Amino acid sequence: MGFSDAMRISASGLEAERVRLNVLAGNLANADATRGNPNGTYERRDVIFAAVAPGRSFSDILNSPQESPVKEVRVLGMVRDPRPLVRVYDPNNPDADRDGYVMHPNVSKLEEMTNLIDASRAYEANLTAMDTTKRMASKDLTIHV
Repeated sequence: MGFSDAMRISASGLEAERVRLNVLAGNLANADATRGNPNGTYERRDVIFAAVAPGRSFSDILNSPQESPVKEVRVLGMVRDPRPLVRVYDPNNPDADRDGYVMHPNVSKLEEMTNLIDASRAYEANLTAMDTTKRMASKDLTIHV
């Protein structure tokens, strides 16, 4: 693996974590929303990442990681959280159904904040890896000259 491979892996990790941070921020922003979504109550979203190695499937990478190194991380997409929405009795709410219940998003602010810290640290780790790779490449040029 060369310097360009290391930079590519870190750059793709940065992009993936940026997408994750945006989705987590959206989850937090909609944590208390009971309307505004044309499809109904907001549902929490997650980002799906995949390790990419040329000519190998994700399951191949998991089963035998030594054969070919991972070359980048990609965002495969977003999925809705399968956990049920939170049903709260609030008959005075204009969004209440005929029984007086309001559907609230399946978003836990504590969980989202924890995930934001995790994604932020992963982003910082990729920045540090890129900086270290850049410094190593610079030193390599100095040694060979």
